[in-house]
Amino acid sequence: LDGTRLLVVTQPWSGAEDTVVSLYDVADAASPALLRRSHLEGRLVASRSIDGEARLVLTSTLANRLPFVFPDRFGLNEQLALDANKAVINESTIDAWLPRYFDESGDGAFGALSASLDCSKVAAPRDFAGLGISWIASIDLHGDTGPVGAAGIVSYGDTVYASPTSIYLATVPWDWNNDSGPYTQPPTLIHQFALGDGGSASYTASGEVNGQLLNQFAMSEYEGDLRVATTLNDWNTGASESFVQVLRPEGNELVQIGKVGGLGLTEQIYAVRFLGTQAYVVTFRQTDPLYVVDLADPTNPRVTGELKIPGYSAYLHPVGDGLLLGVGQSADLDGFTTGTQLSLFDVTDPANPQLISSLPIGGSSEAEWDHHAFLYWPEDGTIVLPVSPWWGGCGPNVRCLSDGVTSPAGGVVVAQLQGRELVGRGTIQHEDTSSSGCWNPLQRSMVIGSEIVTIGYDQVQFTDRASLTKRDSASWGNPDQYGCYYYYPVG
Repeated sequence: LDGTRLLVVTQPWSGAEDTVVSLYDVADAASPALLRRSHLEGRLVASRSIDGEARLVLTSTLANRLPFVFPDRFGLNEQLALDANKAVINESTIDAWLPRYFDESGDGAFGALSASLDCSKVAAPRDFAGLGISWIASIDLHGDTGPVGAAGIVSYGDTVYASPTSIYLATVPWDWNNDSGPYTQPPTLIHQFALGDGGSASYTASGEVNGQLLNQFAMSEYEGDLRVATTLNDWNTGASESFVQVLRPEGNELVQIGKVGGLGLTEQIYAVRFLGTQAYVVTFRQTDPLYVVDLADPTNPRVTGELKIPGYSAYLHPVGDGLLLGVGQSADLDGFTTGTQLSLFDVTDPANPQLISSLPIGGSSEAEWDHHAFLYWPEDGTIVLPVSPWWGGCGPNVRCLSDGVTSPAGGVVVAQLQGRELVGRGTIQHEDTSSSGCWNPLQRSMVIGSEIVTIGYDQVQFTDRASLTKRDSASWGNPDQYGCYYYYPVG
């Protein structure tokens, strides 16, 4: 949403290579007007909106268009298949390799199929990373033109991080034909695109780091350098080690200028947050070490502090005044998780991070793996997160049936940061409008004025923020009409 323009991005199903972008004028909220709709060939990897310009990153598996063959037991051996596929490539035209798009009118009529971007805007990486193209589509939310293919690279895309001036695309170049001996985990390739005016973008540089990224929070640009947190697994011995590495653009390469390792030996990264010259890294296997990494000198990053507690945080959110809020799971001393927990850390002293407050909730929360499900309202310290009772058992804020079996009703837990203490305030649940026994979780929340707005699959509810009493709600569709199939948010 930018002013009176609303961009809606949808896909027919998760992973579908048909990304639909619809731009609406919502000046009249009671009657939104569709301005244009386009179908982009590709799976949506991520989307960002910067100063009225939306940038979508998509991956298109273009090899599906070509009649490639595979070795089989009926006479087509590996060499014959290789020769046939080389012939397919040699006889193909550029149109077979570029992602496409078409427009859809308001009455559902489809326009002509066209290439989404010019071949001159597609870069080829040094290392093979898949027979697909990852590309950036730019959309001017206040202009009269449709999506513009800004730049691309011959590579699949897994993780996207965006700064105000760059987009970074990370991917793992899986080697399916490694028969040279014990299998080692491949590095992660990172491609940088510079963002320009008018929706333009251009490929800048590529580099690599040891190990794999957790998510977008594992990357951070600071003063032109890219900081990256990864976990490297040795799949032959089961050993693992985590790193924070610093890359700097030099020509068309992202060159490593600094690195610190030894974090979470035998563990995996569960959460990362970069704040200024500090990085906060959570690893977990049985306990939750929270590492503080000093990046003031990017050529010499170093661990300055460590805190070990049971459980883990899967999402870290700054809440001001040297405080860091964690959303994750509590655990016993053997490492078995016992339910969702909020944790408040004092990281004022980088050498001595402290857990100063915790709030056990129970169940599990989508906020652990999707930060869009988490809400923090700094005006009064309100915290809202969805909780499911299906995993992690019952808890003080998760309803249970009398026999101890968890209730299938989904809801959100409302907590509050009061000074340096986490306080539970209550829960918000939607009325079950279904008779089919479907589980209808609440997935998103926001604050509008004095109300908390919660959004589920088939209902939106307005709840007074002070008293947590329901004020109003609205439903759409019939949840029984389609069984238990619903649309998932893509962001």
